[in-house]
Parts: sequence; C-alpha cells; structure tokens
Amino acid sequence: MNADALHARGAAAQAQGDWSGARTAFEAALAADPAHLPSLVDLGVARFWLRDHDGAAESFLAALRLRPDDRAIAINLARAYEEGMRPAAAERLWRALIAADPSDPGPYTHLGNTLMWRSRQEEAIEAYRTALARARGPARAQVWKSYINAHLYAAAVAPERIRDVAAEYAAEFAPAIPPPPFANDPDPERRLRVGYVTSDLRAHSAARSFDALFEHADRARFSIHVYHDTDVHDATTAKFRARCDGWRTSYDLDPPALAAAIRADGIDVLVTMAQHFDRNRIDPVLHRAAPVRINAFDVATSGTDAYDAFFADPTMAAARGDAFTERVVRLRTVYVHPPLDLAPPVARAPSAAGGPIAFGSANNPVKISSTTIALWAAVLRAVAGSTLRLKFHAAYREREVREGLAARFAAHGIPSDRLVFELGGIATEDHLRFYDRVDVALDTFPFTGSTTTFEALWMGVPVVTRAGDTVVSRWSAGLLARVGRRDLTAEDDAGFVALAVREAGAAARQDRAALRAAVRGSVLCDAVRQARDFERVYRALWRRWCAKARA
Repeated sequence: MNADALHARGAAAQAQGDWSGARTAFEAALAADPAHLPSLVDLGVARFWLRDHDGAAESFLAALRLRPDDRAIAINLARAYEEGMRPAAAERLWRALIAADPSDPGPYTHLGNTLMWRSRQEEAIEAYRTALARARGPARAQVWKSYINAHLYAAAVAPERIRDVAAEYAAEFAPAIPPPPFANDPDPERRLRVGYVTSDLRAHSAARSFDALFEHADRARFSIHVYHDTDVHDATTAKFRARCDGWRTSYDLDPPALAAAIRADGIDVLVTMAQHFDRNRIDPVLHRAAPVRINAFDVATSGTDAYDAFFADPTMAAARGDAFTERVVRLRTVYVHPPLDLAPPVARAPSAAGGPIAFGSANNPVKISSTTIALWAAVLRAVAGSTLRLKFHAAYREREVREGLAARFAAHGIPSDRLVFELGGIATEDHLRFYDRVDVALDTFPFTGSTTTFEALWMGVPVVTRAGDTVVSRWSAGLLARVGRRDLTAEDDAGFVALAVREAGAAARQDRAALRAAVRGSVLCDAVRQARDFERVYRALWRRWCAKARA
C-alpha cells in the first residue's frame, strides 16, 4: 500500500477519534515515503493528542524542514514545545512567528504562556496585554483569563489591581440584557439541584480537592450535576460521572447556550470550581444562570457582584476584604485532600546524616516570582553551605531554563553550584521521594502552594511560607493553620528568612512522622466534614434566596 492510501487510512481513524490507530497508519505511510508531508503533519497532530509532545515536535520539525515557510506547521511545532515543557525552544519560535506577523494575537498569548513557565511574569503580562489589544471574537475570553491570572503570580501586584482587572473582564463579557426571572420552586427545604462548573474532573491535582463533595454528598437533600468544560475524559472523569445525577460535557457550548442549559436543568445552586484556572468558566455566573451562585476553590475575587459568596478559610479570609466584590463566607477549610496512603514512609531529614542543609521546592515554576527568588536567595545567604533543590515534572529539562534561573540567583549573590535542578516522574512514590532529599520546603510568593504544600507536610517536611494581602498569598498559611503549624507562617520578608533559618537549625531533630500524623488528623483530611460544611452554606444561601423570592 502506498503512502497516500496509508495516510487516508490514518485520516479515517483520526476522524473517529482513534488517535492510536491514526498514529500507526501515519507511521506506516512514512515508512513507505519518509518525505510524505501530510503524514508528517498528521502524525505530529496524533502524537500531540496522545500527549507524546516530544514525538509531536519531532514530526512537525521534519515537516517544517520540507516546508520552511508554512506558518501552520511552525505554530504546531511551537505548541508541541510549549506543552512538552520546552519553554525556551517555544519562546524562540513564538518570537519568530510574531516577527513574521505582528498582527496575529495567538503567538503573543502563547509567548506569555512560555514566559510564565520561565518565571518571567511581568514580561508575560505585557505579552498578554499585546494579545488582548489584537484579539477579536471568542478568543478574547481566554486571552483575558491568561492576562488576569498572570497578575496573581507577579510580584508586587496589589489586591485592588487584581480586582480591577477582573472587573474589566466581567464588564466586557456580562450580557447586556438582564436575565429572565427564575422558575425554580422557592421551597427552602426541598431537595436542591447543585451544579458544578469545572474542567478539572480528570487526572488533575484539583480533582483530589473536589472528591469529598461528590463521594460524601447528602444525596437525600442534594442532587449533583456537572458541566464539564473539557473534551478530556479519563478514569477519574468516569469515577466522578458515576456519582452524579446529571452530566453535560459543556466545552463546546458558548456562554448563552451554557447558561440556557443550566436554567433548563433547573439548577438551584451553581458552583464554579477554581474558575481562574485551566478552562474553568465564569460566564454562566455572569449570565446569572441559577438563583444562587458560589465561587469555590478559587484564589482571587471575580471582580463581579454576580456571585453570592466566595468560599475561604479564616486565614485566607484575612486578606484585605476591600478587594472582594463577593461576600466572603468563612469555612473551617476549603481545601481537603485524601490521605496519601500510597506514599512512602517519612524519611529522616538529610542533614541528620551530617551533610549541609537542603532547602527545596516542588512548586510550579510559574510561581517563582522575582520576590520568591529574592527571598530564597536571602535564606541561602543566611544558611552557610545550604543548597536549594527545585523539581517540577520536566520543567527544568532545558539548559537555557536552568541557566536563566541561575543568573537571577547570581544577581543576589548565589552561585549556580548551590542550585540543584531535578527531573522526575509524576507517579506518587517517585514524586514524593523528592522530600527525602529536602530538610525544609520553601514556599513561593505571592502565589503560594496548595497541593504542593500538602504533599510536603505529608512527607513530614516543614513548609515555610510568607503571607501577604491576597488570598493566593495566604493559601499555604491556611493549610499550615489547619494542622496547628501557624508558627511556619511569616508576615514579612525578614520573618520568612528567620523562620527558614530556625527550621534549618532544627531539621535534624524534626519528628517528621509527627507532622504527617498532624496532617492526617486535621480537617484537611476530613472529607465528610467538608461536604457537610459546604452543604450547610448551600442551604443557608438558598433559604435567603427563597425569602427574597417570596417577598
């Protein structure tokens, strides 16, 4: 069979969503003709969808050699680099694409993404701002979201600025026509229909935090409905779907259509989950698609008065309240994580063997702001001979990424030999063994840890954090307070350094097993309690709406 016929077979498999079959057919076509351009391109697409980003890049690069001026192939190659955690290579290509056509907003957005991966948040904000000035139509919403989120990670952004930028977005995308009255029965005690809007019910760290609300829902009093805003479906998705009374895959619905679907389903309480992140949406709230609307698992105000509540724990709620446009509801905890029962046992601190202190962070490099680097460098200067270990999947695989970060530490007097960049898998045991090599975990700022903080604490490693004026800068502090370790939270830069020095001095004597036990016994692992707390607030807000509806 010739290459054209084999390519046609692959295209047919691709049309059916059979990416593995498509890959096999395209590989066979290239075995017959290594220069068959359609097969090279489509093999790259198949590999990309199968999350073989290195393989996709290899295919697109070969195709680009055959057709150097093909912009579409170059864009595919840049996306493969970006998704494959090769931000330095992606940055070069996005900049070349911008130079070739400065009017196209897409490369500016992707340039912003790669700059975030390279811990250059202020530059990313400018790239997103430029993209926003050029973007038109539906694409603007995602550019806006990236632009807003970059402000959460950058140093020295005031809460009011975050609120104001979010408010600009909400004002642009809120419908001009007021929504119709609700047809929901205003019975305050009836069984309620709760709708969750999220893209994260899949193999994603956020799904672990959401699990309790589904597994332990009081099904006699609440029916559970999901609007899953992604085309990714895996075993985790199937588990969540089995627990629901209703499920819609909503990524292909535009804002009015999604709002109409939610109204048609009779949703009483609508909860957006971590709406600032991933593909999570705020537009059904802007369209006021349900009588009660809640912002949960989020890290910043929405900038709109369309929400009835913003869920926070007492520590997070201590952020400057004048930056919220929502009513802040204080729960015992927002974040809950299942016990990591498959984790390896806690290990002794590495310095207990007489070696130098090893600080560490497994946080996403998008959180490593200029303030974070300055804080960490001050800690390294204060603890002679100490090192800093950094790990996040394959984020540090590129020499340019490592050298770029090392140069920024060098500006603070820290030589590169005091930085240790690690690569590693994401399987639970392999990932958590990182903490066997860490005495004290250093948190990022202003965007602090969440799941990363929980995992470090579970492995018995103290996490030193610095709380600020924003919710996102107090997330780790909230977790630490829930496990009885408020003493690990500093309120200023000097305090952060002092705490890190103190914990380094005590690391060899640290009872790591006791820290794990404290986490296990805390509200962070009490899934039933979280479900009841959320549901009590759902009911209270529903009763308030009913009272207004009957008045």
